[in-house]
Amino acid sequence: MGAREKKKQELQDKIVAAAKELFLSKDFDEVTMSQIAKQAGVGLGTAYNYYESKEELFLIAGGTSFLFGNGMVLEESLTNLADLSRSIAKGMQPMTDVSRDMWKTALSSLTKAAEKKPRLFLELVAIDQDFLSSIETVLSEFQNKQIIKSLVDIKSLMGLIYSTLFTNFLMFIYDEEQTIADFEAKIEASLACLFQGIEV
Repeated sequence: MGAREKKKQELQDKIVAAAKELFLSKDFDEVTMSQIAKQAGVGLGTAYNYYESKEELFLIAGGTSFLFGNGMVLEESLTNLADLSRSIAKGMQPMTDVSRDMWKTALSSLTKAAEKKPRLFLELVAIDQDFLSSIETVLSEFQNKQIIKSLVDIKSLMGLIYSTLFTNFLMFIYDEEQTIADFEAKIEASLACLFQGIEV
């Protein structure tokens, strides 16, 4: 990496770190791009040069963690796929702590940003894979213990799990009548269908 690219990356890292700090300490609506720039020690124009909006920064700073990750954990000592499904549904609960309107704004911003920065979505998905990695680890352990069939391709299964969780989460965001309990129940039911036939 050249000196110019390194400086650019350092600036971006400072802006993202400042945004994360502010989003953790204040409500989303209270945070402004001016505050983020000031916290990062950069000019407002510089912040906007790299990031189009605070919504985009919210996503990049790990706000979505579907970005799966921060605050999302599986229970320990899982012994079967039904337990895993319940634990995944419960583990997604922190995502419901952010208001639906905030998610809609952030996802709309992501769509607009992705038009100019096509790789943005792929980069966001790679930000924090802790939660998904923990699911993959459990499935691999299940396979080693012969709880699930040895022919199951765990990597492909993880792609289906990701799609299932993402789809259910989008439905939760846009279906105002869906409760958190409904959301968790739908995830469990979807995963039960997905896991059907892979248990030994």
